[in-house]
Amino acid sequence: MKKNLVHHSIIFVFLAAVSVFAQARSFVELRTFTCSSQEKRDALMEMFDGALIPALQRQGVSKLGVYSASSGQNKGMEIYDKQLFTVAVYKDLESYAASENKLLGDKTYIKKVKALFNASMKNPLYDTCKSSLLQTFDKSPEVVQVAKSPDRIVQIRIYNSYTIERNAKKISMFDDGGEIQLFRDAGMPPVFFGHAVSGDKLPNLTYMLSFETPEEKKKAWRKFVDSDGWKKLKADGQYKNTANKITNIILKPSRNSTL
Repeated sequence: MKKNLVHHSIIFVFLAAVSVFAQARSFVELRTFTCSSQEKRDALMEMFDGALIPALQRQGVSKLGVYSASSGQNKGMEIYDKQLFTVAVYKDLESYAASENKLLGDKTYIKKVKALFNASMKNPLYDTCKSSLLQTFDKSPEVVQVAKSPDRIVQIRIYNSYTIERNAKKISMFDDGGEIQLFRDAGMPPVFFGHAVSGDKLPNLTYMLSFETPEEKKKAWRKFVDSDGWKKLKADGQYKNTANKITNIILKPSRNSTL
């Protein structure tokens, strides 16, 4: 009897430890709003910066960002010039699921977004909105603000894989293979690394970097690409063909963004 009690106690302690560790991982929602003009995008950005960010902060969501394309940084991808991106970090799925209803019950928020809600169906502020829900990596669960300069830029990169097995191996390349540490060594500490739970372009992993200036970004990437560690990791056969498409977006944060 005592052996069973001890055995069950050990299992309980183990599960509790796993639970605490799992809770350290966050859920990151990345939304992309596509507008019919840059003017509408700018109006939406101003509204989200002044209304959405404070409203989500009242819900206890402190890690937030509203972003638009940085001029001249996304050559050949002019579609980004009419898009707005938002990032919100939730501690759990319950907080994420409850967020929109809380926004609708927030009178201050409703008052500040009248232009959005009162726009006619024929002339909305945005045409489409898509969302991706990410969960931060096991071994890199934190989401942190890396750069704080008003002139900072962020870089969002999405790595698509053609099977879930290849996606898992690509995540392992970052988490277990040491690629994230190579990023840090090159001066590119991540804002977050996330595995896509739902959304488009599945399966994928998505990560965000942040730099004080565009010049700092170029310098850090050059150091990473030229490093012996990256050359060795890239040549490791187990990670071959893990990403068949990479999306790269350079953005500027809004005034009140905290990421």
